Amino acid sequence: MKYLNHKYMDYDCIYLNSNEFGFLQLSVFHNVVDTPIEGAEVTIYKISYSGLYNEKAEGRRVGQYTTDKQGYTPKIELPVLNELLPGEHYYYITIRADGFNNAFIMNVQVYSNILTSYRVNLIHYGYSDVEFNFMIQPTRTEMHNPTHQHNLDSRRP
Repeated sequence: MKYLNHKYMDYDCIYLNSNEFGFLQLSVFHNVVDTPIEGAEVTIYKISYSGLYNEKAEGRRVGQYTTDKQGYTPKIELPVLNELLPGEHYYYITIRADGFNNAFIMNVQVYSNILTSYRVNLIHYGYSDVEFNFMIQPTRTEMHNPTHQHNLDSRRP
């Protein structure tokens, strides 16, 4: 990978080998009392989009993990998959725990030899009328121009 002399990477000059692996780890906590949730079920899917406007998608489960007493999954090794690679494939994660509303993470990015981590705060039943939470990773267009008003990514509402 090529890095610039400052802390930001030039996305146009990075070429990643799809045979490489990166790492993913989640921590799951109660959103009100900030305590770890043991036994939360974390399922990772590989989503493949198709169609002229990416209007179709298929998902295949690539792994299922359970959080420990500290609320953490093990460090999960996954093939590199991110928006810098060609194709219409992304990781998608579901988080479920007894007594809590579900959470979903869309467009998860996994980079070569890098640990990507997420802290997920689940809402206990009865604390809110919210039934589930989505975390959506921004696309490269949104990161470079956050005030852009046009929807250039057909996968997003």
